[in-house]
Amino acid sequence: MLNDVFGMSPDTVADIVGRTESECAELADRARRYLRIQRARPTTPKEHDILVRAVRQACMSGDAELLAALLSPDATASFDGGGKVRASSRPVRGGRQVADSLLTLLARRSRTTLSTHSVNGRTGLVARYDHQVAAVITFDIADHLVVQVWIVLNPDKLHSWNRT
Repeated sequence: MLNDVFGMSPDTVADIVGRTESECAELADRARRYLRIQRARPTTPKEHDILVRAVRQACMSGDAELLAALLSPDATASFDGGGKVRASSRPVRGGRQVADSLLTLLARRSRTTLSTHSVNGRTGLVARYDHQVAAVITFDIADHLVVQVWIVLNPDKLHSWNRT
């Protein structure tokens, strides 16, 4: 807000809030995305479910074009490996880049499954390897397109998903 509304330089904002310029830029980017999502037309649970199922189908078939078409051109994917699983430490930005990242992560392999599941009250995706949950994926949707993908790979956070 200090930069957008008052025109303060990024280095001044960083000094004021006690963060680095890159941290401030990331926080500002998140805030802008959040506001964009809030202003967008709300998605009903049924519309959310339909879109997530379409994403699953595109991932299962390896259809990069279809997957990219389901994503906003400025979609973002955030990976949480918790330092225990190799994952991108920075968000992946851009619909095509997010599609490529998802297809790489969810490439069809033997002993790997991808299913829809209720996650935080909405339809999400659960990737299993040898019946163990390896990733839980949730989606923020606005105006009938995926705008944010959240991928949890951290085994500590997946522990409850793997209890018998």
